[in-house]
Amino acid sequence: MTGNPPTRGTLPVLVNLTTNERYTLSGPSVNMGRAPENEVILPEDGYASANHARIFWDQGRWWLEDLMSSNGTTVNDQLITGPWQLAPGNVIKVGRTTFRIE
Repeated sequence: MTGNPPTRGTLPVLVNLTTNERYTLSGPSVNMGRAPENEVILPEDGYASANHARIFWDQGRWWLEDLMSSNGTTVNDQLITGPWQLAPGNVIKVGRTTFRIE
């Protein structure tokens, strides 16, 4: 990873479309999954792996990568197979949980 994320006023927000929980992407990396050490914890989603996916800042952009999860990770209904550059409005599915980048 290179560089620091942008300043707080321009940070993207990850929105859970079921619960409306909001997670500001403020650190260089945000891990998602069922395990309690993740920043975005999905304890009720039996289709999410313990350490399912990661959003990270690199080369001046936000990226999403699947962490070899059992059920994969999608962006806009497309299964990702490597790091995926995120953009506002993208819909991310981790297990059965759906998020939008704002």
